Amino acid sequence: MMVHLGLLYAVIEAWSKWHFTDARVDELLKAPFVEDLRAFRNATFHVSVATEAWVLRWGGKSDRIVWSQDVEKALRAAILDWEVNLAERVVQYPRVRER
Repeated sequence: MMVHLGLLYAVIEAWSKWHFTDARVDELLKAPFVEDLRAFRNATFHVSVATEAWVLRWGGKSDRIVWSQDVEKALRAAILDWEVNLAERVVQYPRVRER
């Protein structure tokens, strides 16, 4: 679960960095849990004395787990939609054809 949540944050970070948009994903990413998930990822992959507290805090509240599941489902749906409609997006974003 720790690695899974860490990787989920990596996808969230890339989502914002690469300027993807989706109404459901964008709404879920307004939650305060995003910062908590970043801290959890850091605690998991950059172990320190404070690691245990962050790890236990994340799993201790079910609303965070439910939120992470919702984000994962929304990201999966948005990315699959992006892939299915890629031909339309290539026309919309001509620079993609150059690559």
